[in-house]
Amino acid sequence: MSDKKLPSEIEFNRPKKYKTIGVLGSGSCGETVHIRDTDMGVDLVVKKYLPEFEKGDEPDLFEELIKRFREEARILFQLNHPNIVRVFNYYDYSASDTGFIVMEFVSGSHIVDYVKSNPLSFDHIFERTIDGFEHLERNDILHRDIRPLNILVSDTGEPKIIDFGFGKQTNLEPGDQEKSISLNWWCDTPPEFDEGIYDKQTEVYFVGKLFEHIMLETSLRDSTHKSTIRNMCSTERNTRFSSFKDVKANINSDNFDEIHFTEDERETYKNFMDGLASSFASIDTSSTYNRDTVQIMDALDGLHKESMLEDYLPDPVKICRIFVKGQFFYRKAINIYVSSIDGFLRLVRSMPLNKREIIMANIFNRLDAIDRPKPPAKDFSQDFDDEIPF
Repeated sequence: MSDKKLPSEIEFNRPKKYKTIGVLGSGSCGETVHIRDTDMGVDLVVKKYLPEFEKGDEPDLFEELIKRFREEARILFQLNHPNIVRVFNYYDYSASDTGFIVMEFVSGSHIVDYVKSNPLSFDHIFERTIDGFEHLERNDILHRDIRPLNILVSDTGEPKIIDFGFGKQTNLEPGDQEKSISLNWWCDTPPEFDEGIYDKQTEVYFVGKLFEHIMLETSLRDSTHKSTIRNMCSTERNTRFSSFKDVKANINSDNFDEIHFTEDERETYKNFMDGLASSFASIDTSSTYNRDTVQIMDALDGLHKESMLEDYLPDPVKICRIFVKGQFFYRKAINIYVSSIDGFLRLVRSMPLNKREIIMANIFNRLDAIDRPKPPAKDFSQDFDDEIPF
C-alpha cells in the first residue's frame, strides 16, 4: 500500500454534460427540466432556482426562497426510500444568484390522475405513501406542503413524494410554524392552526385529507383502509392518529380477521412457490433472506422481462439470488415457468399491504423448510449431481 497521503480536499473538475429532453414545468421559484446522463444511461431531473421576480425588487424574499431551495436539496439528499424522490447533487451558483438540484426522474402521473385510471391500486398507493411519510417521520422531517401535485405515481405503480420546498426538520426555527400555517391550503385546515401548531400529527391530517379527496375525485366508495383514513382526517387531535407510525400499525391490522385468498390466488402463489422452493437443494446456515418486498418485486420484474420470450427460466440461480443472500446449492435442471413469475408479480401488485406481508411470510416459511446441512469438517467429496454452488 502506498504511503502517499491523501490531499485535504479532493476535487473532480471534469465537466459533465447532460442531454436536454424537455421542460417538465415551472413555478414561482424555478424551472424543472428533464435531462439525460448519456454516459450512465439514466434520465434525471434538474430543478433550477429561478423566481418570477428580480432580486432587486424583493431582496429579502429572494434570499429566503433560495435558502429554502438549498434546504430542500439538503433534506432530500439525506433520504433514501423507494417512495421519496432521490436527490443526487446540488450545484451552487451563488455568484449568479441561482442553484440547481439534480434528482431522480419519475416517469408517471400525479396521484389523482393515476388512481382515476387505476382504481384498484388505491390501497397499494395509500400504503406505500404512508411508508414514505413514516420514513420522513423517523428522520424528523416535516414536508409541510402536502397536496395532490406533490405526490407522483411511477409507471410501475409506486408513489413518490416530491417537492420539499417547504420541508423542515421538526426542530423548527422561529416563524417556520407560521409559514406552514399561512400556506394557501387546498382543503379545510385542522383546528390546531388556530393555536399556531404544525407538527407530525398535522401531517397525518393532511395526508388523510389527500386520500379522502382522491376517493371523492375517483368515486371510490370503499377501501380496506377507509376507517384509517377517516381517523386521520379527524379534527379532534385526541382521536386522530398521533403519528405515521401509528397509522402504519393500524394499516397492518385493518380487517385482519377478514383476510382470505381465493382459490385462483392460492394456485398462482403455489405455482410460483413450488418452482422457487424446488430450485434450492440446500441453503447454508449462515445465509440470510432478502426481506425487502420492493427490491424483490423490482428484481422479479427485471427477471421476467429478460426471460418473457422463453417458456422456462433459463437459469434458476437468478431467482434464488433474489430471495437468499449468502451461499446455497441449487438445481440447474429444474424447470420454472416464466408465466408463473408473471402471475406472481400480478398477484402481489394487486394485494393490499397486509395480504402482501402474508404472502412474503409464507415464502420465507417454505424456504425455512429447505435442507440446511452443516458444512462437513474435512470431506469435500460430496456429489450433488446437478446441484451447482452459488
